[in-house]
Amino acid sequence: MDISIHIAGDDDVDALANLRRAWNEENAGGRIDDDGFDGAFAEWWKAERLSRTFFLVMVDGSAVGMVNVKRYDRMPAAGHSTGGLWGYVGNMFVVAQHRNSGVGRALMEGLIAWAGQAGMDHLRLAPSPLSNPFYARLGFVPGAVVELSSNRVTPTPAARPL
Repeated sequence: MDISIHIAGDDDVDALANLRRAWNEENAGGRIDDDGFDGAFAEWWKAERLSRTFFLVMVDGSAVGMVNVKRYDRMPAAGHSTGGLWGYVGNMFVVAQHRNSGVGRALMEGLIAWAGQAGMDHLRLAPSPLSNPFYARLGFVPGAVVELSSNRVTPTPAARPL
């Protein structure tokens, strides 16, 4: 199995859209007919590509997973010239046939290495309950998320210092 990871560019929009559709259809339990999806995804890409870095993982030349990190420049504080740079990790997905094979770990390790080189101080995420153990194995530790709709505070593996 030949695994490679690269930062996605404009030439990868179709692969990213196909992975997003696969994720949505997996969650829905079947095919979703949506003729406007590809156009909507392309517009979203154009709007988000400058504030996010997208990663694609390829296995034997086929796109099988994706993740992105959104740049968050923290507000400077008195006594500090900069507030720091954080990344918010989102949209992590690996197709079912490549889960638990090291592909997801390789994808996240690539993102983590890139984030450190990009000068990020922390990575944050909001994992699903099923993905909590995966992120814990990568060094993410519990944080707290406030759910505004219910006013609950929920612990989650939400942060990892770099």
